[in-house]
Order: sequence, then structure tokens, then C-alpha cells
Amino acid sequence: MKLLILAGGMSSRMKKALDADTSLDPKLVEQANTLPKCMIGLGKNGRPFLDYVLYNASQAGIKEVILVLNPKDTVTQPHYESLMSGKKSWGLTILFARQHIPENREKPLGTSDAIEQALAQFPSWQSSRFIACNGDNLYPTKAFKLLLEDTHSNAMLDWDTEGYTVERVRNCAIIKKDTEGFLLDLLEKPNDTEWEEIVRTMPRIGISWNIFAFTASKLIPFLEKTPLHPTRNEKEIPVTVRLWAQEDPKGIFTIPISDVLPDLTSKNDIADIQTILEKEYGDF
Repeated sequence: MKLLILAGGMSSRMKKALDADTSLDPKLVEQANTLPKCMIGLGKNGRPFLDYVLYNASQAGIKEVILVLNPKDTVTQPHYESLMSGKKSWGLTILFARQHIPENREKPLGTSDAIEQALAQFPSWQSSRFIACNGDNLYPTKAFKLLLEDTHSNAMLDWDTEGYTVERVRNCAIIKKDTEGFLLDLLEKPNDTEWEEIVRTMPRIGISWNIFAFTASKLIPFLEKTPLHPTRNEKEIPVTVRLWAQEDPKGIFTIPISDVLPDLTSKNDIADIQTILEKEYGDF
């Protein structure tokens, strides 16, 4: 019943200018430029985006959450401490970890490093099974339930790609699994040759949206030996998971899910997210 949410990134893509002229509320543009993107106020009542993610998690039965934050974030922790003190945190106990940035870097060291630091800061979690996910994707309650109820020690969601453009699918990590559903590989941002083979050999193309159930004791050794990404120079969780699958082909089970997942990556996503939240959550 534990959840770790990665919310400590620098949101560099969110800070970029919009692709075209837009009628987006200037207040939202200002928030996108100044706040952690999970804290942009959206929906009918302008609640932080992360509120909706946490609400869905609570509806699935999650009880305890670690939010992994950037050390310079002065907004997120006070907001959720206030909700907890007012007993308005949907029954969640929310803890806060900080992803400290090495002295020789300006940006955090990546998502694998974030999880590793959080587990070091909360040793009791090192003997637990927990869900880990991004803070900028609106995972439905169903997604959390599937992982909570699955009997495999380590699992991940395998998202359908119907409704997505080819460009968007190719910008994700493609899931390669065996006939029993265990992960064999994650093909991140496949090139043209790799994509042609995927289309030719895979009747159903599934992608990862970075939501996993991990047994910490099994995960930690792979976090420790995750190499830096050759381009981004960060330790990323898809690389950790890929390394795990290659060493232990029956280590991570994949669970198909068909829902289209709204994600808040850039300013261009805000209007669509706003519409979805107003329609589906109303006065939440």
C-alpha cells in the first residue's frame, strides 16, 4: 500500500515556450514557468495537478506516499503538510524525500538516483513492496489497483498504443516480453530499423509510462549498478529495468492496460489536461 512519486525533475521541457499562439490563461503560463510542473493549478478549482494523481492512488487503496522533490522546491511540501494537518489528504500519509544534486552538476542525476536516494532516506521502505511512478502523468485508479493486486513481486504496466500517433509511441519505451508476459527488454525511442522490426514482429505494441511495482530488496542492487545514460548523463529507471530484465528474464511481469494516459510534459499539454480534469473531476 505504498507509493513513491518522482516529482523532483527540473521540468525543462515545461519551461520552454509554446509551439504556437494560444489562448492559454497567462496565469497558467506563469505557473508553468515558475512552479514544479506537478504543482500547476488545474481543473475546475485550480488544484495542483499532483492532487489528482494522489486522489486516484488513494481510491485504489494506497495509504503511504513518498514524494521525491527537488531540494530547491519550496512549494510542494508545505501544500501537502497543510492538507494532512487539515485531514484533507484523502487518508494518505505523505512523506518527503529530497533528491540532492551532486556538487559537480546543475541537474538531478535521474529517476533511478531519485528512487535510490528516497530509499536511503526512508530505510523502512527497503524491506517493502511499493509502486513507483512519475508525478506528471494522470494515472487512473485502475492502474494503481492492477499493481497493488498483482501477485508478482515486481511488475509494470504495459500500455496499449491505440489512439497515439506513431511519433508519440516512438518517443516512449517499447515493451518486449515473452509468451508468459515477463519483460525481456525495453526499447527506448527506437530508430527506423528497430521500429520496422517492431511493427513487423509485434502484433500488439505496448509502451511503458514509468509505473512499476518493486520489491525494494530486489530493486536496490540494480539501482546501484545502473550506468549513466550516454546522452542525458543521468541514471534513468528504464535503463535500470532493462538491465534487470536482461539479467533476470522472469524478474518483472508486465500487465496490459488499455487506458489512454494524459501526461503533463510541456505547456502544449496544459489545455488538454485542463479539459480532462474539468470534465472528469468537476468540483473535486
